Amino acid sequence: MIINHSVKYDADVIIVGGAVAGAALACAMAKYNIRTLLLDRRKEPGSMNRGDGLQPRTLEILEQWGALPELLKYPHVKSSGIELRHPVLKTLMNIDLQPLTSSKYNYILNIPHRDIEQGLLDYADKHELIHLQRGIIVEKLLWNEKNQVNGVRVKQRNETFQYTAPIVIAADGGLSGIRQHLQIDAKRALYHHELVVLHLPRPAWFSNELRTLVNLHRDGAVVFIPLPDRQMRVTVVVPSGQASQWRKLSDEQLFEQLQKRVPELDQVPVHREGEHIYKMYRMHAEQYVKQGVALIGDAAHLTHASSGQGMNMAIQDADLLGDLLHRYFSKSISLEKAYSLYEQIRQPINEEIISRSDFMSSVVYTPNKLIHSLKMMGIFSARFIPGLRKKISGNIACGIAGIEQKETIHKSLTHALEPI
Repeated sequence: MIINHSVKYDADVIIVGGAVAGAALACAMAKYNIRTLLLDRRKEPGSMNRGDGLQPRTLEILEQWGALPELLKYPHVKSSGIELRHPVLKTLMNIDLQPLTSSKYNYILNIPHRDIEQGLLDYADKHELIHLQRGIIVEKLLWNEKNQVNGVRVKQRNETFQYTAPIVIAADGGLSGIRQHLQIDAKRALYHHELVVLHLPRPAWFSNELRTLVNLHRDGAVVFIPLPDRQMRVTVVVPSGQASQWRKLSDEQLFEQLQKRVPELDQVPVHREGEHIYKMYRMHAEQYVKQGVALIGDAAHLTHASSGQGMNMAIQDADLLGDLLHRYFSKSISLEKAYSLYEQIRQPINEEIISRSDFMSSVVYTPNKLIHSLKMMGIFSARFIPGLRKKISGNIACGIAGIEQKETIHKSLTHALEPI
């Protein structure tokens, strides 16, 4: 343990990790004019797609920060919701965001993930109090005499530095080294399937009313997510251990496998650039705060990609934590109170999202073919029960939109705090 006796800080907040979670918190800090040092081990944003869809609640947050116009500079498309489809039964259910009138954003905004990350970083980096440093490897945590973290020792190229701040935030991903160093329990559960992510031109029939299409095949779902420039991201669910075999297929063999699951897919060229494999995990840290450090984003939680929630959870973590840190620096609450409320409010919300996503994982892939067929018939039958289909799709839409969290968080803060 390195004890840091310095009382002069290099920043008010140090954020370790410059992907979406860290970049989002930097945007929140920019809104509140809080001196922030953002440290990223990478030299540029990642190239892998880790979520393209910004929920209505997330769009509200980005607008409040002032960051949304920066993201809208990038090519984007609006998605009206999700359609569940079956090769034989055809449309099983439409999950429509249009009726959600509680937000002016009644759609999902799809922007390639790399552009989202870059847009957030560009917005934060415009503010003179936000400093981004790339190619930084965090080697050690620094501690004060009260056994609280108040800085980091880092390495850049062959040089070693120390940076100090009263607040250190771990946004360093699902394998968070800071979380492990603090010995915060976060058991990971591996799903029994994997994802193969591809890119294809959108077929002509997928160019009018844009929505995410979830094609539920007995061998595993194929998900089409509309992207700008008439492209789509295609996610194929395959049993564990088979993803690497899919990547070895020729373009012709790959398209043949896709057409077996989605017969109406037109002949289109396959783009192998950016193709990658996801191993699916779920994880939730036992605590979000320990010894002066707070976890956000994937450092605190991992969820199944089927519900498109991970990136949105990270931005929504950053929104609440940013608000509470602002209250701390405004001297209306203590840091302990800010951290405590962050954990008390976000942890149960995120746990519910993880549970919903876990349920969705069983919809996109069921190893037992009989159980899969029964699930499909159950979803299909709901359309014939008055009000049931509308209620189910409406509840799912509210969950996807994230709007329900807004009222929950507002009530929790109103109950716990006086407004500033």
